[in-house]
Amino acid sequence: MSNISIKQLETFRTVMRSGSVTLAAKTLCRTQPAISAMLVGLEKELGFSLFERHKGRLVPKPEAYFLLEETDAILERLSRSTQLMAEVKNLTRGKLRIACMPAAALFFMPHVIAEFVKDRPEVEVSMMMRSSTMVQDWIASQQYDIGYSELPKDRDSFHVEPIHLEGVVALHIDHPLATKEVITPKDLDNEPLATLFTRHAASEHLRVLFEEHNVKYRPRFELQNYISGFEFVEQKLCACICDPISAASYKHYKGGQGNVIFRRFAPVITFDHAILTPAHKPMSQLAKLFAENIKRSVVSFVAVS
Repeated sequence: MSNISIKQLETFRTVMRSGSVTLAAKTLCRTQPAISAMLVGLEKELGFSLFERHKGRLVPKPEAYFLLEETDAILERLSRSTQLMAEVKNLTRGKLRIACMPAAALFFMPHVIAEFVKDRPEVEVSMMMRSSTMVQDWIASQQYDIGYSELPKDRDSFHVEPIHLEGVVALHIDHPLATKEVITPKDLDNEPLATLFTRHAASEHLRVLFEEHNVKYRPRFELQNYISGFEFVEQKLCACICDPISAASYKHYKGGQGNVIFRRFAPVITFDHAILTPAHKPMSQLAKLFAENIKRSVVSFVAVS
């Protein structure tokens, strides 16, 4: 039975539904001998006859009706699969598995996903929020299609698309420095700050930068992400030098009604993020398109900060 073809099944179904070889031939735009030969070939592959031949007519045996049910199921599944693969080709169906660091997972990545799937109702998305280190490990182990994290060290197990973002300063709207367009380390001398935890590269960078400008670096609140720190800024407890995605996330959340404002910081401090994709797992066309959308969306998203 391994040599039974789709054409044989389609021919058999058409004969069963039309009731004759003559009508089946007209329906399929083929000759009657070709239809008869197709049925004979099918019976040969099955090893038994499906019809009794009586005065030039085909009379279906019980086995023919059983095969008809199976044939309907097979051809319907094939038709559905063909349709699904066409949708996959057209990037309107599929599944994305995304791993994302906290700073981008709360507002930025959902924003990108929502825009991407808006006109793709059959695309399913799974997004998990984890630390950058965990995101990198997940992509390295080929478990997820796309990762968004802080810029990692080079690894053979994933590809990296760097994204470089200029940091900004979060201040309460009534803070004396709020009138300035650009904030410097000197302006923040001995100013209480909300920062990332001490061993984080961004915090170490700030500490060195402040030392180079001979001003006191004063981290009052050490946190896992900057978004948490904006509450302390709102309560006039500190300032915060942060990445623009976190700043834009705050503005999206507050709808422009919050008491925290953001100012440029000089000298420029860069927050290095990255889009990660598995190196040993072929990417679907859907995942490739989504990765491209992330990079484009960063620009428009942080513009509000």
